[in-house]
Amino acid sequence: MSDERPLRDHDMMIPPLRELMGPSEVVRRVVAEVSDVARSDFTVVIYGETGTGKELVARAIHHSSLRASGPFVPVDCGAIPETLLESELFGHEKGSFTGADAQKLGKFETARGGTLLLDEIANMPLTSQAKLLRVLQDNVLYRVGGTKPIKIDVRLLVASNKNLEAAVAEGGFREDLLYRLNEFTIFVPPLRERTKDILYLADRFLDITNMELKKSVPGFSPEVRQKLLSHAWPGNVRQLRSTVRRAVLLANGVIAEKHLKLSDVGPERMGDNGLSGFTEPVEAPEEDGSLKAVVHKAVEAAERKAIVRALRKTGGNMSKAAKLLKVDYKTVYTKIKKYRLSTKPEDLYGKSAH
Repeated sequence: MSDERPLRDHDMMIPPLRELMGPSEVVRRVVAEVSDVARSDFTVVIYGETGTGKELVARAIHHSSLRASGPFVPVDCGAIPETLLESELFGHEKGSFTGADAQKLGKFETARGGTLLLDEIANMPLTSQAKLLRVLQDNVLYRVGGTKPIKIDVRLLVASNKNLEAAVAEGGFREDLLYRLNEFTIFVPPLRERTKDILYLADRFLDITNMELKKSVPGFSPEVRQKLLSHAWPGNVRQLRSTVRRAVLLANGVIAEKHLKLSDVGPERMGDNGLSGFTEPVEAPEEDGSLKAVVHKAVEAAERKAIVRALRKTGGNMSKAAKLLKVDYKTVYTKIKKYRLSTKPEDLYGKSAH
């Protein structure tokens, strides 16, 4: 009799996170944070631009956890229509709505004993957020159309390319849900701040694509390697991978500049999805006339000015700016979000950086 059980991630050899992401110091820090939190059951919020590898980090947490023998179930909250999201997460009973021809288990149940990743959670509608909060608080769920409480047994991870605190301020995310989720935070830096990883990843994607296409493209010309290092990579690792794959397909020898199509990729940047890149500071509330309010505003102005100065000196590199300011990376990252600063050189050295 054949074994028809579903193949789970732990059945396969999963390379270490550092091998998947690169040898840079910022990746080393991410790996250390994964190690710190993995064996707990903490809910983790994983921030990062689109294409940085947030799901890789989530999988690494799962595979290093006490739930590694259980399933890892990712859900893209932005890819499911609002009308179907509750059913997708919590399941439904037969006949509970038009088209519900059979009972369906939701992702919380299929992830039982393992890890559930809610990717791009900022896209979850407020009504669904309220139901998610209730499930997390009570540790039980009800399928759509059901009356029987079902106890959940799952480790929850969430990922976002948007600043959830800013989403709360804008009324698009529940503050109480953020408090419930935000037990531990990991920031996955953009590729432009991980230059040590660029050529490492490019070589890795080259090898993988050579195997896939049964080719033997030997590598990149010196000019191409320099272009790879100097490119801003707005699409991050995902863009780099696509660029290398296309170049390997086109090349019959060493990859030359004519094989690169860097300009084909759209302008997606961190600033377009809410993590940073904003050039205007958050508007301060009306002065209440108190000394406390005046001091608070002055401190914020001085803090913002110091961060902008550090970013200018480091070309927008948050890791180097943190070292310059003698604070950790997370502090700089959080302050940049708070003051909606840009890390793009064209903004830092132009009028919008002031």
